[in-house]
Amino acid sequence: MNIAQQIYRIFAGRILASIGFAVLIIVVLAAVFAPLLAPFDPLDIDPISRLQEPSLEHLFGTDQFGRDTYSRAIYGARMAVIIGAGSVAFALLTGGLIGMLSAYFSRLGSFLMRGVDVMMAFPALLLALVLMTLLERSVVNTIIVIGIVYAATTARILFGMTLKLKGGVFIDAAICSGAGHASILFRHILPNLLSPLLVQATFIFAFAQLQAAALDFLGLGLPPEVPSWGNMLAESRIYITRASWLLIFPGMLIIFSVFSMNLVGDALRDTMDPRFKDDIAGV
Repeated sequence: MNIAQQIYRIFAGRILASIGFAVLIIVVLAAVFAPLLAPFDPLDIDPISRLQEPSLEHLFGTDQFGRDTYSRAIYGARMAVIIGAGSVAFALLTGGLIGMLSAYFSRLGSFLMRGVDVMMAFPALLLALVLMTLLERSVVNTIIVIGIVYAATTARILFGMTLKLKGGVFIDAAICSGAGHASILFRHILPNLLSPLLVQATFIFAFAQLQAAALDFLGLGLPPEVPSWGNMLAESRIYITRASWLLIFPGMLIIFSVFSMNLVGDALRDTMDPRFKDDIAGV
């Protein structure tokens, strides 16, 4: 079954999930082709054109510095994709490895999972705020912080899944055939976790958008000069009554992207391996 057939099988008959998938494709394309789609430089300042209402020239209006809001929103999509993908990669790599090793090696797990439990005791945003206060504002640090926050949840989920697989007959057969620990973990257990990992990635990507926007809004995320949806909200909040479009457009983009990714995640969860369907409930 090729990729197109797999996508059709996942989204066939699911109108909302199909719409969400289409929205995500648009966001990714906007991120990739931002220099071609943005009519203006997102950093160009034009004091004469400040706080203009949406028009044919400026589709989303202009901000308090005269910058084109539509162009900044397009480049904000690029930051959303970069932070989302980076956070997913970090969380799955570190959290997945911790969860697998903790389940496979019981003594190691009794130590590592207690640390995971401590991290999960903190609300996600609070933990992200604490970590960001120790680092400087940058794209890389934002990815690391959000990745750490959701690595704990990923580790907990992968821990339970690996425990289920560890007791399988095929693992006993691999041990009897003389397979080593690395072979069992990465050749027998990991391939059976790819489907649930893909579903978990969609939820992490969605919630990473909310965490990044919250950090930006509170002044602890990306540097203020970086065009992102969270920074656009933070800079424009004092103009909510005078120029409401400055908050409406980036706010709606965050809502649509997060909601669309959750719809896609739900569709993937409904079609994945039923053994793990109840183990993934979002983050």
